[in-house]
This record gives sequence, C-alpha cells and structure tokens, in this order.
Amino acid sequence: MIAKNGVLDLAHWDFASKGLANLNGEWEFYEDQLLEPSDFIQDSPVKVSYLKVPSIWMGEKVGKESMNRKGYGTYRLKVLVSNEEQIYGLKINSIRMSHRLFINGQLEGEMGRPAVDEEAHTPGNTPYSTFFHTNGREIEIVIQVANYVYMTGGIVNSIQFGLDKDIGTLSGIQLGINVSAIMIFGMFGAYHLSFYLLRRREKSYLLSGLYLLTLLLLQLFIGEKIGLRLFPNIPFIFAYKLLDFSIFLSAVVIILFFHSIDVRLLSKRKIYLVISPIVFFLLIIIVVPYQVHSVMKPFFLLYLGIIELYLLGRMVYLYNRNEEDLSDRKEMILFIGAIISLGIYMTFGILYTENAVDTALVGTMGVVGFITFMNILLALRFTNAYEKTEILSHQLMISNQLKDEFLTNTSHELKTPLHGIMNITSYLLDDEEHILSVNQKQNLRLIKDTSIKLSMLINDIIDLTRLKHGELRLYPTAVDLKMVTQIVFDVLEFELLGKNVKLVNLVESEIWVLADENRLRQILYNLIQNAIKHTEKGSIKVISHVVDDKVVISVEDTGSGIAEDKHEEIFEYFVQVNEPLPQDGYTSMGVGLYISRKLVEQMNGYIRVEWSEVGMGTRMTFTLPSAVHTQVYREAASTSMNQSLIVCDDPLDFIDQYEYTVLIVDDEASNIRILLNILKRHHYNVITAFSANEALAKLKEYPQVDLVILDVMMPRISGIELCQMLRGQYSILDLPILFATSKDSPQDIALGFRAGANDYVTKPFDAETLIARVQTLIAMKTAIEEAILNELAFHHAQIKPHFLYNALSSVISFCYTDGDKAAYLLSMLSQYLRYILDMDRTTQFVPLHQELELIHAYVEIEKARFGERFEFIVQVEESVRVREIPSLCIQPFVENAIRHGLFEKDGYGKVSLMIDEGDEYIKICIEDDGVGIPDDLLYQMIKGDGKVGGIGIENIRKRMDVISGATFTISSDLGLGTKVTIYLPVHHDGN
Repeated sequence: MIAKNGVLDLAHWDFASKGLANLNGEWEFYEDQLLEPSDFIQDSPVKVSYLKVPSIWMGEKVGKESMNRKGYGTYRLKVLVSNEEQIYGLKINSIRMSHRLFINGQLEGEMGRPAVDEEAHTPGNTPYSTFFHTNGREIEIVIQVANYVYMTGGIVNSIQFGLDKDIGTLSGIQLGINVSAIMIFGMFGAYHLSFYLLRRREKSYLLSGLYLLTLLLLQLFIGEKIGLRLFPNIPFIFAYKLLDFSIFLSAVVIILFFHSIDVRLLSKRKIYLVISPIVFFLLIIIVVPYQVHSVMKPFFLLYLGIIELYLLGRMVYLYNRNEEDLSDRKEMILFIGAIISLGIYMTFGILYTENAVDTALVGTMGVVGFITFMNILLALRFTNAYEKTEILSHQLMISNQLKDEFLTNTSHELKTPLHGIMNITSYLLDDEEHILSVNQKQNLRLIKDTSIKLSMLINDIIDLTRLKHGELRLYPTAVDLKMVTQIVFDVLEFELLGKNVKLVNLVESEIWVLADENRLRQILYNLIQNAIKHTEKGSIKVISHVVDDKVVISVEDTGSGIAEDKHEEIFEYFVQVNEPLPQDGYTSMGVGLYISRKLVEQMNGYIRVEWSEVGMGTRMTFTLPSAVHTQVYREAASTSMNQSLIVCDDPLDFIDQYEYTVLIVDDEASNIRILLNILKRHHYNVITAFSANEALAKLKEYPQVDLVILDVMMPRISGIELCQMLRGQYSILDLPILFATSKDSPQDIALGFRAGANDYVTKPFDAETLIARVQTLIAMKTAIEEAILNELAFHHAQIKPHFLYNALSSVISFCYTDGDKAAYLLSMLSQYLRYILDMDRTTQFVPLHQELELIHAYVEIEKARFGERFEFIVQVEESVRVREIPSLCIQPFVENAIRHGLFEKDGYGKVSLMIDEGDEYIKICIEDDGVGIPDDLLYQMIKGDGKVGGIGIENIRKRMDVISGATFTISSDLGLGTKVTIYLPVHHDGN
C-alpha cells in the first residue's frame, strides 16, 4: 500500500495476517514551517507540497517535491483503518536530525528538538517505538523535522505501522540483532587480543583484535544505536564524531592487518601513502566542527572503496601467480573472501544509511562472513605455523642427537692419543737412567698435568651426554677423602703458576665417604679449578667434618665471590657468572658445576653455595654419605659370616612368610648367605641347597618354588647338568632359572641358555641388579600363569551357556503341553543354576559330587522331555566323591551321549557313567549304545581339530592338556556306541 496525496488507506489491510505496513508514499510536506496538529484544525496551511517517504533532502528543486539539505519542515499523513477501537504502534528508525511526533493531536515521541533557528536546534536521531490508542478510523500523523548539522535531512527510513504486539516484536528482533553483533565483535576481539598477548610476535592477532573492537564501537552508534540508548546524556556531536572516527580508524587498522597477513599486497612505502589521507581525515574529525567534516565524509568513503578494489585486484593477481603453492592459494582464497565480505558490509551499510536499500541484513551478513573468513585464515596460519614448529623441533632433536653422538665419538677418539701422551710422559718421568735435567722433568710434569686436565675435560663431555640420556653409572665404594683431595691438588698445582695462591688440604685423616672415587675426584676437580680461576691471591682450602651419617666437604677460596642472586643459577646448564672470564678453561663451557651437582645428587648428597661475598670469597659445600658405618657393617658381616660357617646352626630355609619362594643352589656357604640376606630383605621365601641332588629333593618337598638361582660350577653334578634335568620336568615358563656365574664369556653364556636358563648374572653381582632380575623373572612367570588361567576361564565359561541353552529349550517345549513337567524341569534347572552361581571363579576345579549333581539335573531334564526313551546308570565309588576334578569335564560327554548318541537312533538306549579310583589316578568312563561316530569324524576329534566335536569337547581337551598326567580317549563303533575314558592324576596329598 502506497500513500497518495497525504492519505494512506489501510482499511482493507489485515494486520493479523499480513503484519506490519510501511507508511511509504506521498506525505504532505510544509517547508520552512513547524506546524502542530492544532494548526491543521483551525486553518489549512496554504503552502503544501508532497514528499516521498522514505527519502532524504537533496536540495534539488524539481516541481513541488523538493527540500533543501538543511532546514526545517512538517510532514503530515492520514492513515485510514478499519477498526475504531485498537492499540497501534509505530517504529521510528531514522529521522534527521531532530523531530517531534504527533498522533491524533497528541505528542507521542520526539528525538532532539526541532527549531526554526539553528541556535535553538538540538540534534538527536535514536530509533524508538511508540504505542497509541485510537477510537476512530482515521489516524493523523504529524512530524516536525529539522536538520542543521548533517549533509542531508528528512525521514531516511521507512516508518513501520501496525498492531502493538507486532511493533514490539520487531523492536525486540532489531535490538537483539544489534546486541548480538556487539557481543560477537567483543568476543572475537578479546579472543584475538588474548592470542597476541600469549604470542607477542603475532602482530596479525593484535590488528585483527583492534579492528573488531573498532567495529564494536561502530556498532554502538548505528542501527538501533545501543550506545545512545545506554548513555542518553552523551552529546550528539561527540557521539557522531566518535562514529565517524571509528569508521576511518577501522579502515587504517584493516589495511595494516591485510599487510601483516601478506606483505606482498602493499609495500611499506605504499602503506604510508595509502593511509596518509585517512589519518589526515581522522585529524579533521577531531579538530573541525561536525557540520563541516560530515560534508567531506562521502569523498573519503569513496576513497576507501577505491582502496578496497585495489586490494582485491592485488589478491586476485597473487592468487593466479602462485599456482604451484597450494597452501598459499588456500590462504589467498580466504583472503579474497574476507575482503569481499568486508566490501559488502561497508557498501550495504552506507546504502542503508542513505536509504538506497530497505534493509541492513545484507551488510550484517557481510560482516559475519568477514569474521568467519578472517578466523579461518588465522586458524590456518596458526596450524601451518604449528606444523612447521613440529618439523623444526623434530629436526632440532635429530641435530641434538647427532651433536651428542659427535661429541661422544670425538671424545672417545681423543682419549686414545691423549692416554698415549700421558703414558709416554709417565715413562719419561721415571728416568731410570737419570738423563733428564730438572727443567726437563718440570716441563714433562706440566705436560702430564695438562694431559690429565684435558682427560678430565673429555670425561666431563662424555658424562654430560650420558647424563642427558640417563646412561651414567656409578660404582660407590669406601673412599679416603683426604687422599683424593691431595691427588686433585697435585694435578691442579701447576695452574697456580704466577698466582699468590696456596692450596690447603684441611681434610682430617680417616674420613671415608661412600662414593664413586673417579666421580668424587671429578667433583673436587671442578670445584677447585673454578676456585683457582676466580682467585688471584690468598688460599683455597678443602675442609670436611662429619655430621651424623653425612660427611660435609667445603671448598673455600678468597676470590671474587658470587652475587647472591646467582647462587642457584651457576649450577644450571651452560651458565657463566662473570662474562670476562678467560675462554681457555673448562669453566667457560658452563657445564662443570652442572655435572658436579648431578653427580653429587646421584651419590645421595646435595651441593650449594654456603657462603659468598663479592670481593671476599666463596665457600662451596657438598655432602656425601659417610662410609664409617658401612665399613663397620662390612667387617661385622664378614666376621659373622665366617663364624656362622663354623658354628652357626641357624636354619637356612625360610618359607611360608612371603608370597614368592626362591630356591638357591650353590656349593659355597658364603654365597648362599649373601643371597639369603638379599632375598630376605626384599621379602622372598628362601630354600637353600648345596648340591644338585639336594636341590631335586627340595623341589619335591616344596613344589611351590617360583624361581631357582643356580650356580654353574658345582662338584659332581654341575649347574648346567642340573638345569637340563630340571627342564625335563619343568618348562621354561613353569620354573624360571637364573644362572649365577663367574664366567661371562659369550660362549659360557650361550651354553647356559642352551641348557634352559632364563637369565644370568655374573659374580660378583650387585644386589640391585640381582633383585631386578629376580623380580622380572617372577613377574614373567606370574603373568603367564594368569594368562593361562584367563584362557581356561574363557573355555570354562563357553560351556555354561551351551548347556543352559539346551536346558531352556527343553523347558520351553513343555510350557505349552505339560505344566507339571515344565515346573519340574525348572526346579532341576534352578538346582543347576544354584551350583553355577555359587561356583568359585578363581579355581578351575570342583568336588566330584557337585559335578554329579549337575549331571543329575541335566538327565532329569532330558528324561522329563523324552520320557522312557533312555536309561542312565551311575556307578561311583564313595571315596572318590570328595575328590576335586576340572569343572564340567564329565557333563558335556554325558550330554553328547544322550543327545547325539541315543536320540539320533530309533528305539531305546542306555548311557552309563562309571567312576573309580586307583593308586594315583581317577578313572572316568562314559559309555553309550547309540549310533556311534564315523571314523573320519572320530579321527579329527582324537587329533584335536577344533572344527568338530562341539564347544564342550574342545574346551575339555584344552583344559586336560594343561594338567600334568591327565588324558582322555574316545573309541566308537558305528551303530554300536561310543566310549569316552578320562584319567585324572591324584597326588599324594589327595588333590
């Protein structure tokens, strides 16, 4: 519907079904007059023209439809409706730059204050909705409009008219869209800025975050103008200056963003040339009045459009040029999509503002597309950077490994000629013929000391690589601390030439530490040499004292000292405290103190800077375990062991105290005692034997042995022969054997493995190594036993559903014919289930009487179903009923005899079960007079082909295979019947 000559006829408009109507068309317009509704009642104004709504004041004089860009006037429209009693509403979007709204003579809304004089005019243009009630069919709408600040005025956008609920819904939707856009800009802006703060080198995230925040600021003052709604007291001029400033500031930021993504778009010089006019206009916005710079705004908007087209053309050019670089082309496609979306947003935003299009939806979709493309582009960049980082990290790791290998190999190669130098020097210093002068001997000692220093440096390099890979091994022994200190002093004495420094050994005599002697010398060497390099005069002292079970060793100098904030840092990897240190010493490599700390920690001590003062000196202190108690313990243990060999009658077997049992076989009592103490300390039962015959007897007496530690060299029957004998009775999995031998040649070790050993350890062995091997072998045995038990449990579990299915089939068949029989069958089935559910899942064996009760339940079920078609005979000795047998090893054969042997033949049949006990066995015989088994099928069943014979027979076969001495046989004559015989071993304890 379109208004004509100031009248819009909506009498036939169905607001309920068609919704809102736009008050578009020809409105009465009174130029240079601010009229109120009363002016139209008294006397109709003479000067009337008609202007289209929506439209803007362009200042073009074309007939009567004209209005200057700036000025004032009054719009008037009569709306004809069908309902006399109704509540209506209006949605005002944009009226520049102030207005007052009268409906049926009442002031229903205003924004700003229109006035005849510019000084009295107050601008304002914020969207709002208004609601009113009418009791007639004609509605008069009068709008006073004035504009003195913007380049164009008038009713810019359509005014929606309709029922109050529809107007409310429209306002809510438009407001929600604007709030959503603000939230999206804010959320993604903060997200990108947070990425920049986490990774400051990513300038793209900074610029993209700032651009989204400028769009947020822009969104606050366009559309529903949320900013002006939240802060209505903001001055109009400030708000609109801020709006224009955010528009052009966002242009600067987005150009810089595009340049950061791909520097090929614009060079730095072109960047400055492109953004200079925009920066100039930003200054104009700040300085020049709004009325002036708003007139200049369209020209700069056109300039932004030209820049965007240029950037788009550059992107297309770069895309076509990079045909081979697939990843670059992907990024450029996203780049092009982003700038096209941005152009759509800017273009349709301007068109909507100037009433060239009816809706801002396209512009909104454009900015959503821009954000989407931009985020995908940045995510792709991040993914590519992450993949490159992974590749570089992998290459760096490989390079680091190659570097370590190079250092290690080079160091090993250097040691050979270096040791040659040291040996030749030592030979010359012997000077048995006394042909060397004093100066020559002094020079040779200097060569030797320097060679030792270089050798220790090479050892440090090798140790550094070993530490990084966890391959460094220490061999702690009791070490005389004073002697080691003096050796280090002797090596480093030549470095004191030219310095007024004394080396003072204040370590007390008879102080022993538990340490690796070579590593202790290395630690002292690093600390003392470090002190020499930082000390020009005075002394370097090594002091020690014992505290509880620790020995505290201090290296104190009168050198330059270390700043307090560096006390921890000097122990880090590749760290120098003083930069001007000479570069010809080991300290300049920055690893000496690092290695020293690692070595001290591995020897159960700690190292630190106890005291240091710049210009006064330093005291480095480290601790090591005292070896005094260790020595006493060793002597006492040796004395005790020697005495026990002569007079001790203490038992050597310790059983039934812990979970696992180890048998030690050795002809040396001292070796047995040592092993016994180690194993007892780690909670193992121990059985000992001094010969092969005694070992075999002990294994029969204690069958629960989990591991045998066997000496190779024994009289009469050697360990190799005993191992071969044991392998005749026990597999390599059932009874692991660990050889303890002093022979470590490859041939001797291979001989032991061929005899059946699982592992070996050489004498003298380390307690930790021995225990580690014992634990590994027992864990292997336990894991295999559990695997076998789990497999048997699986086979066991398969039989139960097989029987249950057959039993339920029988019950179901009687439910429709004979309720009593069905009830009886269910009682038998419940008896079966009771035993099944009560069965212990941790064992594969059950008492024979329980198996017989299950068989009875099954037979009763089959008899109830098939009547008197067969007879079941049971003969069992009473003494055997309490014996334990593998669960469900008889019932499947009885079931096969009944269902397959009898029911497949015509007429009456018989099945018998006979169980009796011999001296060392239980004999079970299941026999039927059924149809029998064909020879080819019988052969496959006897051979153990799992494809025939059903689940039950195959599972029974597998369970019998793991029981030592258990067998079962199947014999059958076709047409005469089948006989199954099972033999189960009975041990002396009756199990």
